[in-house]
Amino acid sequence: MSTALRILVVEDQPLLLLDLAGQLTACGHNVLTAGSARTAARLIDANFDALITDIELGDGPDGLALARLAASARPGLSIIVVSGGVRPVPADLPPGAVFIPKPYSINAILSALQQNSISHAA
Repeated sequence: MSTALRILVVEDQPLLLLDLAGQLTACGHNVLTAGSARTAARLIDANFDALITDIELGDGPDGLALARLAASARPGLSIIVVSGGVRPVPADLPPGAVFIPKPYSINAILSALQQNSISHAA
């Protein structure tokens, strides 16, 4: 992917959050992080191109609720939902969102970002 994206990553497990944020940054992207859906919801109006969120985020709203909020507030936003436990059906996801099961590779995330960017640009 040649263009740097501004990506909001939401994950309640600090090591996973730091790992994904670090890998995305190493790939040339600008990353904003949040440890909960509540924190991320306050950032929905921030200037970012993509949202990557875990589904299970501890106390409070889950990542699916966050993804729906983001899709409603920011039509055309690239959204990737990840989880190691919950396997959503397509109807659980906002239109255009992509689900990637954990454990995932950075290549799977980058591929989904690229595909989402291409489909939203079309």
